[in-house]
Amino acid sequence: MPTEIDHPLTELLQRSAAGDETAREALWDQLHDRLRGLARHRLAREGAADCDPTELVHEAFIKLEGLRVAPRDRLHFLGLAARAMRQVLVDQARRRRRDKRGGGTPDLTLPSQWIDADQRGPIDTLDLERALDALFRLDERKARAVELSYFGGLTDDEVAEVLGVSVATVKRDLRTARAWLATELP
Repeated sequence: MPTEIDHPLTELLQRSAAGDETAREALWDQLHDRLRGLARHRLAREGAADCDPTELVHEAFIKLEGLRVAPRDRLHFLGLAARAMRQVLVDQARRRRRDKRGGGTPDLTLPSQWIDADQRGPIDTLDLERALDALFRLDERKARAVELSYFGGLTDDEVAEVLGVSVATVKRDLRTARAWLATELP
């Protein structure tokens, strides 16, 4: 298994950051399908029929390209992509709320492993955003684990790599974060 610095995606990220347009296109091709599949899965699970997965991925990439910092490697990129997907979903929820003139209808259904969502029903995206922001202030690592896992679609192994902790720690952090979020969400 290649080290992170030798990972092909890391090389593409570095070449793209240096202005190599061919590397940028190859990077887009490699990541587009993974992120689009994640977006399609996330949107279907959330019942967000009014949002196109391709549009979500494009908006996330626009956010990523607007960053002043270039991703150092694949793991850093995956973390930034998770944050961008979260921001896009929150921005869309804000637009929907604004368009409904304060409608405030819940627009996110978390899967059953997240906060007993089957029993809770839909959760408002903006409520989840506020709760995650509060969790970031209390325990950034746990909040990042949620962001990477839920919004970024990373496996526990990938989350552990990004955060530089063991898989057991990730599982423990996610369990604790879910319990905390369950108490914070209306």
